[in-house]
Amino acid sequence: MLAGMQRATPMLALLTLAAPFASCGGGADDDGGAAFIARYCEAYQPCCAAAGLPTDGRACRALFESQAERPKYVAAAGDACLAGLGPMATIAAFCDGRTPEPAACARAFGGEAAPGSTCAVDDECSPLVDGAARCAAVATASGAELRKCQLLERGQEGSAPCVGTVTAGIINYDGATGSDVAPEAYLCDRDAGLRCSGSTCVRLLADGEACDLSSACADTAFCDVNLGTCASRKPTGATCSGQALECAAGAYCDEAALVCAAQLADGAACAANVQCLSGNCPGDVCAPPVAIGLGALCGG
Repeated sequence: MLAGMQRATPMLALLTLAAPFASCGGGADDDGGAAFIARYCEAYQPCCAAAGLPTDGRACRALFESQAERPKYVAAAGDACLAGLGPMATIAAFCDGRTPEPAACARAFGGEAAPGSTCAVDDECSPLVDGAARCAAVATASGAELRKCQLLERGQEGSAPCVGTVTAGIINYDGATGSDVAPEAYLCDRDAGLRCSGSTCVRLLADGEACDLSSACADTAFCDVNLGTCASRKPTGATCSGQALECAAGAYCDEAALVCAAQLADGAACAANVQCLSGNCPGDVCAPPVAIGLGALCGG
């Protein structure tokens, strides 16, 4: 993996491994795969409960049911995965994505594939020494999903094709359509002043440059719809109108007072996610952020 970068989805085996696998019914348990899926989903129930999300496992199991066929289940890898998940799933650092699940989880339905080869999970793909690899997917014109190994490299301005933008070390992949998966692609890092736009790494816009979205501007700026240009984000106490990213980091626009107000720490009373530093206001109290992917895993 590229140094210092994480995937946008910390639940590695679930959201990169689960999507292409078969329904648990209709004889799918001949090799033990359906039993593994059920126990895998059960292991995440404490995380769902801690985040105030459903614990019935329905959303998790549904992620495994999107296609009619799945690769053969590898029992040794599945057993190793489940043995490690049990004690890990009760640890906060695991539930919020800071501690990865056992690597065996992503190998429960896979082996290893070369760049450009078909794949089902990220761990099947062999990375470069100075790069990363993933099992990338595109939606074809017929509506089918094509998955192949793709090497990822750090992009520069003009690098193409780019497939995602890195923000604070987190990779946010763009949705992809087409007839094939590029065997090599680039990631554009906002820390280097870049973002992925139209499959090309482009520079972030400075104050005064024309814009359509705040994400096109540098991190210290927002796209002011009144001016149509990037403008400096406003400090706590400044007047605001509720535009996206209008207030500086650590502040939000209090739309009742029309003033940038400081965001609240965990445990403080809140009425909306934007009021919390964590971006998470379940039950009218600021709480740690829900791990990326946990919402899809738990539902709700």
